[in-house]
Amino acid sequence: MSTSIEKPYVESEYAPLYDPFTAEFQNDPFASYRRLRSEAPVYYNEKWGFFALSRFDDVRAALKDHGTYLNFQGVDIDDFEQEQSGYPGMLPNIDNPRHDQLRAAVQRSFMPRSIRALTDEVRQVCDQLIDKFADQRNVDISADYSWPIPFEVFYNFLGMPEGDIRDKFVRWTHGIKDRKLGSADLTDFARESSRELREYLAHLLRERRENPRNDVLTAIVQAEIDGAPLAPEDIDYAAEATGLAFALYLGGVETTAGTMSTLFEQLALNPEQQQALHNDPALIPRAVEESLRYRTIFQVTARTTSRPVEVNGVEIPEGKRVFLILGSANRDESVFEDADKFDILRTPKPHLGFGEGLHGCLGNPLARLETTVALEQLVARKGTFELTAEPRRYTTTPNAYVLDSVPVAFA
Repeated sequence: MSTSIEKPYVESEYAPLYDPFTAEFQNDPFASYRRLRSEAPVYYNEKWGFFALSRFDDVRAALKDHGTYLNFQGVDIDDFEQEQSGYPGMLPNIDNPRHDQLRAAVQRSFMPRSIRALTDEVRQVCDQLIDKFADQRNVDISADYSWPIPFEVFYNFLGMPEGDIRDKFVRWTHGIKDRKLGSADLTDFARESSRELREYLAHLLRERRENPRNDVLTAIVQAEIDGAPLAPEDIDYAAEATGLAFALYLGGVETTAGTMSTLFEQLALNPEQQQALHNDPALIPRAVEESLRYRTIFQVTARTTSRPVEVNGVEIPEGKRVFLILGSANRDESVFEDADKFDILRTPKPHLGFGEGLHGCLGNPLARLETTVALEQLVARKGTFELTAEPRRYTTTPNAYVLDSVPVAFA
């Protein structure tokens, strides 16, 4: 620790700098991020009682310091009472040693080799969706393509049943994210959706115990940790195994759909970059990484300090909530040249689109595969496109920035 400890920038109620629960911030978060990085890299919000880090190096260091920045109070910046995320088994909200034990129980299913084996299935899903709008000029590329892909692929991967029940899963998925702007509390719809989804996942885990398959739900119900079964004899909605399934489910759809939607929106706004992909499809992986950097879907993740820690000469006390703003870190001008510009031709550099360290996103190989194949098939089968209306933000937690409507017209 240095001998000179500065005070953090404290927000004035008359000149708010970073309040993620306001409409003003949500309308243009990146302007606030620029001010944070410049004026208040270690920031304290008195109203909500959190610190915030916004520069790339500071955010990355905190993500990797899992002894100081703990997850036990949850990664969501709302839901202060952890109504949705406080159950056992919620992998993002668990510290070691239990985190690594739970992650190891499902890690094999998410290994790159296992994910690559899904390539043909993902391509088939993409082609079936393109078939539906192949002859159409006007398409909502988000609603008709970006969102259905991860629903279909991840449901099969996790082991969700087919048929009408999938419509309920869609409802629960959206319901879990239901929020009221300006509030840090869950809505009744979010509470109801969480409970119903947990109860159904518990039912599926009980069913997999009787009828195992080659899927992630079976891996969970058959897992052992230090010789003891992960799943109890009576699996209910609050069981650790159910929480693990719930956590994997939450991470499997929105992030991927949002990444695709941002990618297609930005390509529509940058026709020369679209044309570059048609001229050289080998650029597609770069385009995917740029989408992850440019508008990181999971904009912010929360931690709680286990001890006093100094960042940029400012001491953050023990037991404080700290918001790590990934969306700002990935726009840090000191790391990324022309950081506010979407550029698939930029020199690749590591970004924090999937976090880093102990809690780096387990499903990132699958999300990257789906997004890559989705763009490959669109480039191969359709021409260039342009926006026909303003894209629409998805109603979700204040942690995220996601589009659910990107209307385009193909040439």
